[in-house]
Amino acid sequence: MSDSTEAPPVGQVSTTVWWRKKRYRVLLPVVAIVLIVMPLVVQAPPIGVTEGEPAQRTFRANRTVQFVDEPATALARQAAADSVEPVYVFDAQVLAEARGDVAAYFDAVRTTRPAMAENDTATVAALVTSLRGYDAEWTETLLTTDDATFGRAARAAEQLVTTVLSRRFSADELDAVIQQLTESAESLEFTAPVRAAIKGVATRSVQPTLKLDDAATAAARAAAADGADPVVIVKQAGENIVQQGEIVNSEHLEIIRRLGLLDQGGSVSSLLALFFLATMAVGTCAAYVWRFERRVFERVRDLLLVTVLVAGAIWVTRTILWLFPEISLFLLPVPLAAILATLLVNSRIGLLTGLLSTIGGVLLGFSEGASAVAMLVWSVSSVVAVSFMTERRRLFYVGMFLVAAGAFIGAVASLAAGEPTREAISAAGNGALGGMFAAVLGYGLLPFFEYAFGVTTDVRLLELASPSHPLMRRLMLEAPGTYNHSVFAGTLAESAAEEIGARGLLARVGAYYHDVGKLSRPSFFVENQSGSGNPHDSTAPGLSALIITAHVREGVKLAEENRLPAEVVEIIEQHHGDSLVTYFYDKAASESGAAVPEEDFRYRSARPQSREAALVMLADGAEAAVRALDKPSVPRIQAAVRSIVDAKVADGQLHDSDLTLADIDKVVAVYSKLLAAVYHPRVEYPETIPRRSVHAHRYHES
Repeated sequence: MSDSTEAPPVGQVSTTVWWRKKRYRVLLPVVAIVLIVMPLVVQAPPIGVTEGEPAQRTFRANRTVQFVDEPATALARQAAADSVEPVYVFDAQVLAEARGDVAAYFDAVRTTRPAMAENDTATVAALVTSLRGYDAEWTETLLTTDDATFGRAARAAEQLVTTVLSRRFSADELDAVIQQLTESAESLEFTAPVRAAIKGVATRSVQPTLKLDDAATAAARAAAADGADPVVIVKQAGENIVQQGEIVNSEHLEIIRRLGLLDQGGSVSSLLALFFLATMAVGTCAAYVWRFERRVFERVRDLLLVTVLVAGAIWVTRTILWLFPEISLFLLPVPLAAILATLLVNSRIGLLTGLLSTIGGVLLGFSEGASAVAMLVWSVSSVVAVSFMTERRRLFYVGMFLVAAGAFIGAVASLAAGEPTREAISAAGNGALGGMFAAVLGYGLLPFFEYAFGVTTDVRLLELASPSHPLMRRLMLEAPGTYNHSVFAGTLAESAAEEIGARGLLARVGAYYHDVGKLSRPSFFVENQSGSGNPHDSTAPGLSALIITAHVREGVKLAEENRLPAEVVEIIEQHHGDSLVTYFYDKAASESGAAVPEEDFRYRSARPQSREAALVMLADGAEAAVRALDKPSVPRIQAAVRSIVDAKVADGQLHDSDLTLADIDKVVAVYSKLLAAVYHPRVEYPETIPRRSVHAHRYHES
């Protein structure tokens, strides 16, 4: 019985390998989106403010806010519309109709007067019935009066109607007009019954001559409403919105909501919008890093670091808003995340971090308009300032800049928002405090992030590059030859790193410390032997090889004891890889006359895993080889450098370093140029006068 396992398809294998290599870079943007979106959409705890109930605490404006009070504006517009008088039009037809009614009445009575004279009660009754809208007494009076009085009465009634209805009056004035008509009728020279009949008939025919124009009235009122000024509510930063115990009204609630002090959660659509906005922001920045900062994109540690900084900044801002909803924007250490990203990664990533933090502030509703621009400018200026910081102690000067920049930006943003000078001064003070907080927190948190993420910052590297470092001083005093070799190797490695786009400062510092292990036995290394003899002459080749290769192990030990960064320790450990100690291997083979195992004469370390470690390896070998040349010339120096590099390539020492063939050609050119500048042939000067004779000569002349 035999075990057999069917091999997976080639495509499946390649997909699996790709996923194993790339899964962190695929998942990290998702994690970043989640971490950034969560603080934007998480429901804030209740803050105890309800319309119509006493406020549980005093609310103050955390920034100046100005907005239109829609309910109050609607009331103002309604009041403006109501203040417009109705639009009336004169109806000339009213007079004609009234005169016609009066004439028809008197004609009907005139026609029936003969029947009244003949006591034709049926005809008279029919007339009264047909004139139901008129008082029967008026009709009976006019039926029984004489012809002259009847004619005068008809003319008087018509004259009264004509006089009254020739005027313009509305329904609201009808009673007053009728009163005037009554008074005019009372002055007529008729008997009281006839005057009453005339007054009654004329009054019945009176109607308002002005008719309401509904369309014109509506248009006038709409124009008045549109012309009404909106009711604008302005709350200055620091001004009380509502005092504790004061009854909360709709205006208070709206101001609190506008300032973001009242977190009302979000609908599904708003949550989706936030999610897509955050996704677009993170995705765009990730694409930028992939395109222009490929080295950062390939390092999961740096991606995770930026994610933590951005998400942390947004989470901290959200938490502060929950705890202190009235806090001023400029009291927050706004540029902190950008500062840390600059120190821990580089300036471009610092700018991206500042941009994402600003976007987070905008999505939180905490910054908008001038405030958002101020946040971004503050972060960018901080990144520029921090990029010039070469030592940790200079963070003090950066802090002073942050204080000044915060004060200036706070004042300008306040004035740009239309706030009074008093508020601008307050914003400047808050900005100065925020800048101070950013500097102090940056100084305090930098070592934590360095340790937590294993990051070696340029600030830390510059400190290590100082000759005053204990290990550098020991090299200088106990192994001066190794010290000089290391310093020159550092110059070579840094120049080559800058040429190929690697970290020049890391390469230089790694070269400074790559041979610290030689401090254990400095005299066993040729650069420290000053004519006192070579101890290897009396030592077996195998033992000499052990002593030589041990300096790597001793160097790692010393580096760890002195707490050098992991990246520097890796360079120390990898700067020889597993290369062969050729001199002692050849010597052992020559003495034994038989084959000697190479493994006994090889370094037992990992090959260079980074470009910086590879550059130090090549600089170490090239400098030593050129220094050993008897009569160096430019061609011989170039040939020696090329020989060292080709040997390392052939031995497979650079396979894991990510150096390309183009990079290697550039390295050879840089090393050859610098080494030729130092080790070129020099003009031989003639013998000079002994120094003592010169002194005597000068003394004699004086």
